[in-house]
Amino acid sequence: MTNNDPYTPPAVWTWQAENGGTFANINRPIAGATHDKQLAVGKHPLQLYSLATPNGVKVTVMLEELLAQNIAGAEYDAWLIQIRDGDQFGSGFVEINPNSKIPALMDHSISPPLRVFESGNILLYLADKFATLIPKDPAGRTECLSWLFWQMGSAPYLGGGRHQDKARFPSARKAMTNIRFGRQGPLGSMLRIYLPDRAKYCPIQTHAMAAILNDPSRLEFLNLG
Repeated sequence: MTNNDPYTPPAVWTWQAENGGTFANINRPIAGATHDKQLAVGKHPLQLYSLATPNGVKVTVMLEELLAQNIAGAEYDAWLIQIRDGDQFGSGFVEINPNSKIPALMDHSISPPLRVFESGNILLYLADKFATLIPKDPAGRTECLSWLFWQMGSAPYLGGGRHQDKARFPSARKAMTNIRFGRQGPLGSMLRIYLPDRAKYCPIQTHAMAAILNDPSRLEFLNLG
């Protein structure tokens, strides 16, 4: 097999921020805060720091479902985190999520307040906290969590990676497209075959799937064979 790729990886890689394209200001190979900025805190027990991205809306959808059930203690304040502006690297946000990713949640109904990050974990935390939207029997709970974590693990292939690939590697779009659809095909088939039957048994999974089903860019793979 002939390798026509002229690129030779360096012996020692160095970060060149200007090569990051559209997302250069939010993609970096180090963790931690870049500036001091405390987060606002409202009057309700739950404080949500997020953005209306497909991943960000999962927690909002679930919180609204809890409120629709008239569950006491599910009231929340939502605060906008502008990821393109680097809000997620402010010191206050990093204290909640060291990984600097939305969404993140602070539960002020307990002392000391508890931080919860990673969207799947937030869904699970809220389901357990309010004893709803998740099966209580071991078999049902396990099945539900299997699908929840499936969605979490597949998310990079169903949207986020696509957007960043297009912005960061415009010269490699053909290869990126082949890789993307090759990975999304089996995932789309799983959704078509298995999800309709599982959704009624796994309410929390329905909210996790909002990350896929509310984004037109992620609907493309549903038509793959």
